[in-house]
Amino acid sequence: MSSSPSPSDPFTLYSTLTSAWSTLQSLPLLFTPRLIVSLCATDGPRRATAFEAYLCRTLGLTLLALAASNLVFTGVIPVGGARVTFAEDVAGGATVADKVAEERKAKDVGRATATIAAVFQALAAFYLYTQLFSSTSTGISFAFSAGLVGNLALFCFGTWVLLFAGEPGRRSKSTGADKRTSGFPFENRESAREKKKESKEREKEKDREGKEKRKSILKSRS
Repeated sequence: MSSSPSPSDPFTLYSTLTSAWSTLQSLPLLFTPRLIVSLCATDGPRRATAFEAYLCRTLGLTLLALAASNLVFTGVIPVGGARVTFAEDVAGGATVADKVAEERKAKDVGRATATIAAVFQALAAFYLYTQLFSSTSTGISFAFSAGLVGNLALFCFGTWVLLFAGEPGRRSKSTGADKRTSGFPFENRESAREKKKESKEREKEKDREGKEKRKSILKSRS
């Protein structure tokens, strides 16, 4: 009953990119903290103190921990042992309702985690935007620009995923159209309303043809 996330799934892709971005930012903090402090110094290059190096490496480890937690809570990295089939779950006493509730709870946790990540990226992008125009160093400006582009791109992608690709569409039993689609403000032939209208028109056409056939049969008999 449970299914592992597909690598091509937009939600999985967003979670993976978010963790990769956090990991990429953590690497310089972990391996070259003294170089970062030297570049950030406003009074010229200088040696970093042991406390400054400690803070840089701690921030790098925090980013790595957040990246791993994001992958776990969004379901990209499955936890809880080996997966079992639905038949094995039923044999063990589980019901369909239990499995559906379990999967829904996991999806809710994943969406909440992705929402927190998107909010963090939005705040980081806003902060980098404000700092970009107040910085006088060329090296720092380049770092701010790269961080702004990365966080802003992930925030936009995450917002799209949460709004449109976070859950499966609700399909109509009669027309098969996704009920979340709409024909407003532009014409959309695939919207649920358009599909329903086309279905009604086809039914009316069939009724009209049936009436004409019955009339022709009655005329031939008379």
